[in-house]
Amino acid sequence: MDTEDHQHPGSSIGPRIVVVADRPTVLDDLCRLIDAEPGWKLIASCRTAADAIEVVSAGPVDLVVADLNLPEMDDLELVHYFSRYWPDLACVVLAASMNDEELAEATRNGVSGVLLEEQAESALIDCIRAVLAGRTYVAGRSLNAVVSRIRERDMERRAVLQKLTPRELEISRLAASGLRSREIAERLGISPGTVKLHLHSVYSKLDITTRVELANLAQRLQLGHR
Repeated sequence: MDTEDHQHPGSSIGPRIVVVADRPTVLDDLCRLIDAEPGWKLIASCRTAADAIEVVSAGPVDLVVADLNLPEMDDLELVHYFSRYWPDLACVVLAASMNDEELAEATRNGVSGVLLEEQAESALIDCIRAVLAGRTYVAGRSLNAVVSRIRERDMERRAVLQKLTPRELEISRLAASGLRSREIAERLGISPGTVKLHLHSVYSKLDITTRVELANLAQRLQLGHR
């Protein structure tokens, strides 16, 4: 881990940035791009997630740029950790590739900037500027298409959640998980008939007719996530 304690001459205190990447060439390239920006302060360049966590703990840090290719942690484990303990910390991540679920998980954990690795040279600085200004930045046509799908799904999910009462949603989650009416009734302390009445209301509100449709809808919209 290398720490820096310098600023560009004549500049006011700018954003304090930490970079973490396992591969030396990637780390060096990211640091070079950031260090060339007047007013930006490169706090540390870290080879491991543990080092990055140590630097952020010591603070203050405004933004972390993280390559997700870290051997000691799963792809999104580090940003999940940051989100849990430093929810105001801005995060930009680089990935070799990212599917719908990974991108959705990243955004749920406070990641505001996402770049594919081959885009770092051309887009990293614009990405950081956007994130520091409070905007979301996702580079690449393919990733933007994923973001559009996620936003559409989230809108549909919110619409479904608004239609159902808390009890209907609870029963829907249990039914979608495979429990029968009697099992749901036993778990919730109500009668099987009441469960069926609630499910009939759910089917009517969501314009579906079977448990299979309910299970498919719950899986697609991630209704099991609270």
